[in-house]
Amino acid sequence: MRLKTKVVLIIAGLLLFVSITGSIINYMKNVHDTQAQLQNTSLPLSVDNIYTEIQQRMIEPLLVSSLMSNDTFLRDWILEGETDMNGIVRYLTEIQQKYDIFTTFLVSDKTKSYYHPRGLIDTINKENSADAWYFRFKEQNEPYEINLDHNANLGDFLVMFINYKVMDYRNETIGVTGVGVRLLNIEEMLTSFKTRYKYDVYFIDQKGELTLFSKGLNKRGNIAHIEGLNKIQEAIFSDKQTQFEYKDKDGEYLLNTKYIEKLKLHLFVEINKKEYLNELQKTFYMNLAISLLVTLLVTLIIIYTINIYQKQLVQLASEDSLTGLANRRKFNEHFEKLYKLYLKRVHKLTLLLIDIDDFKSVNDDFGHLVGDQALIRAAEILKADLRSSDLVARWGGEEFAVLLVDVNPEKAREIAQKICDSMKEDVVLKELLQRSLTVSIGVGELTSLESQDGLVHKVDTALYAAKEAGKDQVVVA
Repeated sequence: MRLKTKVVLIIAGLLLFVSITGSIINYMKNVHDTQAQLQNTSLPLSVDNIYTEIQQRMIEPLLVSSLMSNDTFLRDWILEGETDMNGIVRYLTEIQQKYDIFTTFLVSDKTKSYYHPRGLIDTINKENSADAWYFRFKEQNEPYEINLDHNANLGDFLVMFINYKVMDYRNETIGVTGVGVRLLNIEEMLTSFKTRYKYDVYFIDQKGELTLFSKGLNKRGNIAHIEGLNKIQEAIFSDKQTQFEYKDKDGEYLLNTKYIEKLKLHLFVEINKKEYLNELQKTFYMNLAISLLVTLLVTLIIIYTINIYQKQLVQLASEDSLTGLANRRKFNEHFEKLYKLYLKRVHKLTLLLIDIDDFKSVNDDFGHLVGDQALIRAAEILKADLRSSDLVARWGGEEFAVLLVDVNPEKAREIAQKICDSMKEDVVLKELLQRSLTVSIGVGELTSLESQDGLVHKVDTALYAAKEAGKDQVVVA
C-alpha cells in the first residue's frame, strides 16, 4: 500500500473514530441528563401544571355542583312545591352560562321530576334502567359522585355528570342537582397534554378502572390486567409512593400519580421514554451524519493537499529548477526504462552530451544572472529542436544530455549539428552576450555490447574530442 494511501486512511480513521466516539458519548450523556431531568424536574413540574389545569376544567364543575346543592333558592324551591317553573329554568340557565358548563340539572325526590334549562324534560322511575343512577346514588352515604353516562335528552353524548345531593334543613335528601361536562371536552384536554408535554394523562377510579382517557391512549380496562401497571398496582393505591417506573411490550415508562380527593380519582401522568428520547436520537443521527460529512470533506481536502505537495515534490525531484528540463536523476530513470526495452529489441537509443563552450567566461564577464538567462535560453532551443519522444535534461552546470529514440546514426548527427547551428545563430543569445554562444556535442549509439555507463563513457569521450578539436562541432563515437 502506498504511503499516501496509508496516511489518508489513518487520518480518516482517526477523524471517524473521534467524531463517532464523541457523538456517542455526547448522546449517552444527553440521554442520562435528560432522563434525570425528566424524572426529577420536568415530570413533577408537568404533573403540577396538569393538575392545575384539571382543577380548572374538572374540579371547578364539582365546586359549581356543590354550590348548587347548598343554594337556599334551590332548596326552598323544592320545599315550596316546585311551582315556579320559570324560576328554576332561569336559575339553571344562569348557572350554565355563567360557568360555561354543558348542562345543569335538578331532580326532585318528591315528584321525581327532571329539570333542565329547557324546563321539565323527564320523570324518573325505578323501572327505567336509565334512571338507576339516581336511586343508587340516593342510597349512598357520599354527598356527591362522578358518573359517566349517556343521556338521550342531551343528544346522547357521553357526559361526565357530577351529582350532588340536595338536603333540607333536617339534613334529609330532597333531590339531586349538579352539572354535566361533555366527555369530548375532557378528551380534548387530555389529548392536548400529549401534544404539549408528550405525556399520556388518564384517570383511574378506586377500583382500578380506567375512567377518563384520550382516544390515543393504548390502555383500556382495569390496571390489574394491564402489563406493567399490574405489578405496581398495590403501591399506587397505598399512596406511599407517587413516582414509578414500569415496562410493557411498547417500552419503558415513567409514571407519576396523584390522588384527587374531590374527584375520587387517581391522576396518572406517564411518558414513554422511547418517545421522549426520539428527539435526542434524531439529533444524534444528525450529528453523526454531519460528522461523517465533515470527515469526508476533511479527507478530500487532505487528499487534494497531499496530491499538490506530492506533485511539487515529484517536480522538485525530477525537474531542474532553473531551466525546467528534466534533471540528471529523472534522465537516468528514463534511460533505465528505455534500456530495458532496448534489451528486448524494442527501441534503438542514441545519446547526445552537449557542453556550452567557454561558459566560464560568460559568468566571469556578465555575472551569474546573465549566465542563468543564457542557460534558460539554451534549454528552450534544445526543446524546440527535439521531438516529444526525445528526452532532454540538464546533465550538470552548462552540460545537457539528450536521449534520442529510434534514430539512425546519420539522423542523429543531423540533429546534433542542427543544435550546434541553432545555438550559434540564436538572436536572443547574441543580444544577451554580444557574441555567439557555441556548443560542443558528443554523439553515440547504444550497441548490444554496451551498458548504460558504457554508452555514457563513450559519448563523453566523443564530447572531449570535440572540445580538443576546437569546439563548436559534433563528434560521433
